[in-house]
Amino acid sequence: MNRQTTATANESGIVNSPPTFSTTPPPTPTQTTTQTTPTQTPTPTTTQTPTTTRTPTLTPTPTPTINLATCNVMGCGFNKIVTPLPFDNYKLLLAHRPSPRRVCEECPINENLSPSELDQLLKPDSKTYARLLEIILSQQAYPVAPGLVYIMFDNAHHIVIDLTEPSHILRNIVPPIAKPELRRQMRITPSYCMSPSSLVVTTADYHSLDGSNKTEAGRPIFFHRGRAALFDFGGHFDLNVVALYSYYDMATMSWGGGPIFIWQGEYNYNPKNEWFTPENLAHYQHTIWGKLTVAISQDRRYLFLTASYGKTLAEHADNIIKLGQLWNIKVDRAMRFDGSENTYIAMRLGDYMVPLLNLEEPLIVNCFAVEQNNR
Repeated sequence: MNRQTTATANESGIVNSPPTFSTTPPPTPTQTTTQTTPTQTPTPTTTQTPTTTRTPTLTPTPTPTINLATCNVMGCGFNKIVTPLPFDNYKLLLAHRPSPRRVCEECPINENLSPSELDQLLKPDSKTYARLLEIILSQQAYPVAPGLVYIMFDNAHHIVIDLTEPSHILRNIVPPIAKPELRRQMRITPSYCMSPSSLVVTTADYHSLDGSNKTEAGRPIFFHRGRAALFDFGGHFDLNVVALYSYYDMATMSWGGGPIFIWQGEYNYNPKNEWFTPENLAHYQHTIWGKLTVAISQDRRYLFLTASYGKTLAEHADNIIKLGQLWNIKVDRAMRFDGSENTYIAMRLGDYMVPLLNLEEPLIVNCFAVEQNNR
């Protein structure tokens, strides 16, 4: 994959730099107003309103070359020494035994692995769990594959992906849907997305295919003006709110989600141009239930897949930004994937795909998957 060159559009949809697509970023602050929210606390004291001025084109700052395998909770490089955590300081956020497999008779069948092969892949032995615990307590990044590492930082699971590394590919795995009316009923489990090449599998969109979502073959599932998504423009990745179908149609695939909660490197929960109800927005902002999010660096080279439990959205954002700063990676923007009981993330560890959270396998819409590039 090549490094991303970003572009933004003005109010008339004019693109300022290649690749040619139009986005609508969260609005630029122009004045302070009082936000009316449901009765959750704390109540936000400020909000932001859209501006009609031309949005300047972001010039990405190149990230210095980083060997992710040398990174730890202190930073990157072989001179960054870290003391392993004692066991008593370890918090059990991860699964310490095989997570329950979901019985779903109406779900599509995995075409890559038989049920017995899936059972074998998703039932790590005690040595594998001991190894995972060792990795977490070491506070070192664990190289899952070249340019793909895992680390638990301040009680949040992070998968960091170098998008320029050719040894792996990103996939949006969506079940075949013959009839449009079935889009809201169709469900899969994460095990549907597993294959012998799997490195990471997570949930992505929400409870039905009603977000900006496009399959690997470019087949549109749904487009709604104002839904945030992670887009792939032929190997160039960006995370934004695309306003016009004509520009969304240029994407080769997309993972829907939202709301956006990091913008230009700062916590910025201002999803006024996104398609959410006030009740949902308040819930997303204040809940400490499970969260699964995706963030992208300013130079569009690195993706952060992060799962946490027990953090507010602001605390979750701060965790991602701080890890990026320690690794000399400027995190530019981030949005939610699916969450709560659907917060699922599994990674390759030896012969097994290890679910990192001890939750039952959820019923989901699609997967964000990273696989070995066997082409």
